[in-house]
Amino acid sequence: MIKNKVLLTGASGSMGNAAFLELLKRKNKYDIVLLLRPSKKNRKYFTRFLGAKSSVSNNECVIEHDGLKIVWGDLTNPDDVLRAVDGCDFVLHPAALISPAADYNPKMAEKVNVGGTKNIITAIKKQPNEGDNTKLVYVGSVAEYGDRLAPIYRIRVGDPLIPSVYDFYATTKIVAERLVIESDLKYWVSIRQTYIGIPKTLTLLDPIMFHQPLDQHVELITDKDAGYGLVQCLGVPESFWRNIYNMSGGPSCRFIYQDYLENMMNLLGLGDYRKIMDKNWFCLRNFHGGWFEDSHILNNFLHHWRNNLDDHYEQVKEHKYWYSYLARIIPKYFIKRLLKRMVTEKNGPLHWIESNNEGRIKAFFGSKKRWKSILPWKEVVPESNTAAYLLDHGFDENKPEKELRLEDMKQAARFRGGECLSQRFVDMKTKLRWRCAFGHHFEGTPTLILKGGHWCPVCEAPPWNYDKIATKNPFFAQVYYANHAKDENNYYNEKSYEDIL
Repeated sequence: MIKNKVLLTGASGSMGNAAFLELLKRKNKYDIVLLLRPSKKNRKYFTRFLGAKSSVSNNECVIEHDGLKIVWGDLTNPDDVLRAVDGCDFVLHPAALISPAADYNPKMAEKVNVGGTKNIITAIKKQPNEGDNTKLVYVGSVAEYGDRLAPIYRIRVGDPLIPSVYDFYATTKIVAERLVIESDLKYWVSIRQTYIGIPKTLTLLDPIMFHQPLDQHVELITDKDAGYGLVQCLGVPESFWRNIYNMSGGPSCRFIYQDYLENMMNLLGLGDYRKIMDKNWFCLRNFHGGWFEDSHILNNFLHHWRNNLDDHYEQVKEHKYWYSYLARIIPKYFIKRLLKRMVTEKNGPLHWIESNNEGRIKAFFGSKKRWKSILPWKEVVPESNTAAYLLDHGFDENKPEKELRLEDMKQAARFRGGECLSQRFVDMKTKLRWRCAFGHHFEGTPTLILKGGHWCPVCEAPPWNYDKIATKNPFFAQVYYANHAKDENNYYNEKSYEDIL
């Protein structure tokens, strides 16, 4: 039996490692290739899966045994990537430098997330028949959609991509996704991944947990289901490819952040979270998350909806270890002191307030006045009567794709404040010429623009000039004005992250 060869990047991450373990279960069908950084931790963990080859010399950059091949290298090195991609039938690419690490080193995030993806595309095109026999699964992020608080928390593919201010991880994922969609590869797919709920939750303790508003809607997926779904991409029909999907655990994995916080603190033995955290530690806007209206489309292909929110909680229970016991005996005032130390670090909301960091305060709270108006826990804020609604994509989405015409392209462009300059529409994968509201000319396929929610690459963040863009782009404005005033005038440049270094 001839087996397909599968390259997996990011096998040391949460989704990637779950995918690796799933691939091991299918070694009778697939030969596995891993591209891994040669860190001491990676060598110790992964070489044990090589059996007789586990004692291989550290000087070897490629080791292989019994259907498992490890290429010790780096995504940012084209030669390493080509060595890993050569001969592969599938490339599963979840590897990325994510937040909060990306917040402190945007240049490295760009090098890994954008440069690494570009290297993969280039390596695929160097395969026989210009890579027509190699299928690429790129993993994007829900962070690409940016701030989607009520009433616009119902997210679909095709919605505007408006990464939150200071979110350099999201901006790099958008650029990398554009590269994939416009790559001219015969087989590609982009999967926008939601928050992955991992069992070892305390490893996520970081000031970024306070960036998220308490009323944020989230639809998570467990690491096991994320990895399982990624591997399921190996056995899909032709209609799966050349599309963009949202990936989550489905409606049974939905929650509001404040409710999730309450459940997690209880699970970890910390009790009432309101006794160890203050309400004004949490931001009011400028994060990401939502409930997906269309995640079922991907599930229809992959059948990865296996775990629900209760399953996630059970997985956390199983991995509490000793800290659950310690949490019960350590005084709550001491725990609160530790958490307050976290929220007063340079990337913590209280530090921004105390240091009068105007940029961060405006982005995450609107103003210092709004921060001061945050009511204590005992005060109840009436729920908004505004019902959640879907965003307008600027063209008739009920039309089958094969019935879309040039006028649909022009209509979509007008809704974005721009114009479709092409006079002939061929199909969804043939590039057209566009102009944005600020006069920038660019090319893009209808798949990228209409189906993917991308628009002008020149106007993409960074820098973040959202107040100006919203005045001329109705497609964009329907998201931005949901929680920004029309008289705001903010601008954040490419070096805005340096305030937390």
